[in-house]
Amino acid sequence: MHLDHLNLCASDVPGMTRTMVRHFGYTVLQEGSIPDRPGVPNPGNSFSFLLGQDGSYIVITQIPAAVGGASCYPAQFHFGLMQDTVEAVHQKHAELLDAGFGPGPISSGFEVLGATWTAFYCPLGDGLEIEINHRTASALLDRPA
Repeated sequence: MHLDHLNLCASDVPGMTRTMVRHFGYTVLQEGSIPDRPGVPNPGNSFSFLLGQDGSYIVITQIPAAVGGASCYPAQFHFGLMQDTVEAVHQKHAELLDAGFGPGPISSGFEVLGATWTAFYCPLGDGLEIEINHRTASALLDRPA
């Protein structure tokens, strides 16, 4: 078994889609409205289906009207994207800062699960945060598939 996709909710699906394409290298595979079929939640709401450079998928769906515009995410919820180098973390931080996203400070040199991490968190809207990080190799984390 493997993770197939991650669904993110956004009040502005086209805006979140543009952010994922422009700043994180995703490609739009399909956009539109959720079909009205049995068992499919929130028919008629907007969605985007995105492909990452690593082969991962992210689906962005409109926050359901029942939520009333409130965040769908609990405190500390986030998803992370790994960078190839520490320098890439710093470059992405500068890029997001210049784009007006307000990323938090970069933390460097902390150890978790046998790896040394450099990371920051950045709000993307609607209570959603992204973690941008780099980590050193770790016997605990880098197991063969």
